[in-house]
Amino acid sequence: MPGESEIITKNIASEYFSIAEEYFKLKNYQKAIQYYKLAMKDKSLNVSAYYKLARSYALSKDYESAEECYVNLLEKDPQNRDLQVSLAYVKAMNGNTAEALVLYKELSEKYPNDSSLLENYITILIFTEDITEAENQYQVLSEKFPDNANLKTLSEKITAEKEKQAGENEAEASSENSPQPAENTEGTVPPAAKEGTNQL
Repeated sequence: MPGESEIITKNIASEYFSIAEEYFKLKNYQKAIQYYKLAMKDKSLNVSAYYKLARSYALSKDYESAEECYVNLLEKDPQNRDLQVSLAYVKAMNGNTAEALVLYKELSEKYPNDSSLLENYITILIFTEDITEAENQYQVLSEKFPDNANLKTLSEKITAEKEKQAGENEAEASSENSPQPAENTEGTVPPAAKEGTNQL
């Protein structure tokens, strides 16, 4: 029968999508990923399955794969707000803080009535130790959204980071003013480099 194999493929893909949805509800994201990929074989389900695949990657903390999916989805639908927000989030969680900062800044300006975007922008500013800008944006948040439930938490984070930076500056200044012992390179081992972490 003409078109029979196409109908069978479509039905099988729909079953795969249904199975994936059930696994997604159960928060078994690895299994959901597996079945969303199988569902993508049907063209009519491709975009829906790919979007849910991206979400599954993000929720299973595979931020690199999620980022790749969201970039591809945005190429097809560049004005999609939800995709833009999701991309900013996974970039931040994947340690791409510079790119996440740019995206959250753009999004908070584009959607000024969404306090969550401004909150995330401030959080990353604090994380990247840009306290001056974090304070500026906090002022905007507190004026526009005085009832925001996270104002106190953000204020405490800003204060803690300021105190940390002040302590570091003080320690640096006192070490510069204290007399340095004569250098003795004989039999010494160079200190190990400090391993930095850039996780949000």
